[in-house]
Amino acid sequence: MKLSGRGRKVAHLAEYAAVRTVVAMLGVLSDRQARGLGRALGAFAWNVAGIRRRLVLECLGRVFPQTDCAELNRLGCECYRNLGSVFFEMFRIHRLSNSEMFEKVSFSGLEELEAALAEGRGVVNVCFHYGNWELMGASGSRMGLPVDAIVRPQTNPLFDRYVSGLRESNGMRLISTHNSAGKIARALRRGRMVSFLSDQDAHRVGVFVPFLGKPASTPIGPALFAWKFGCPVVIAMMLPLGDGRWELRFERAPRPETNDRDEFIRELTEYYTSRLEKQVRKAPEHWFWPHKRWKTEPL
Repeated sequence: MKLSGRGRKVAHLAEYAAVRTVVAMLGVLSDRQARGLGRALGAFAWNVAGIRRRLVLECLGRVFPQTDCAELNRLGCECYRNLGSVFFEMFRIHRLSNSEMFEKVSFSGLEELEAALAEGRGVVNVCFHYGNWELMGASGSRMGLPVDAIVRPQTNPLFDRYVSGLRESNGMRLISTHNSAGKIARALRRGRMVSFLSDQDAHRVGVFVPFLGKPASTPIGPALFAWKFGCPVVIAMMLPLGDGRWELRFERAPRPETNDRDEFIRELTEYYTSRLEKQVRKAPEHWFWPHKRWKTEPL
């Protein structure tokens, strides 16, 4: 049933109040307790609610055809447990002191990112929905990196303002996906690091590259801006170390040696997508499987 304008406002207010209530409850828990509660919520979403369970099992079964049903179910459930933990942690990151933050996150390849920033042309930062991506952006900003993150606005404006405030409190600047091209260009010209989450279906405006054994429509934004502005591309990946700790790894992507724009975009997009694929095959339970990654089929 479609809600009226007033009905939507009431629904948004109720959703927002519920989130703030949960966040207040999380504030009295330890880090380990909050992660445990998030994992329990994820297990409920998988085992009881069954949210997109069939989709996840179908995708896991296609990518890992030699894996039996029990193991596929375990991977799917563990994926949801991890997502629940990441979701709950998102509302606690701003409470962390810098010392607490850097006990949770270590860095590797930072010299590659710093060298790219030192060139003064800005940096296209390619990220993924892998590991704890909210903590990735916050920890990078706390390190003093000039992060401008591209974000999709939430449908609930109250929740959107709240989440945006949490992200900005850690030092990030946000660029809305609505009319973002000019803001991205200005940020790059100022030598900043613009972060693109680049592992979701891009519909008919994406470029098809191989991903986990099947062509996937992938956003062209990172490669297009790298082509237009000649700026370096650095991949960032949040890798699990266990017990709530992470390694934020940076890797500079090689620049395709071609003068053809479309070929440049395809080669660069294929490269960074292959880096994600390697990590997903290694530890699949930390990727965002509920998304319909292969929704758009090649013509």
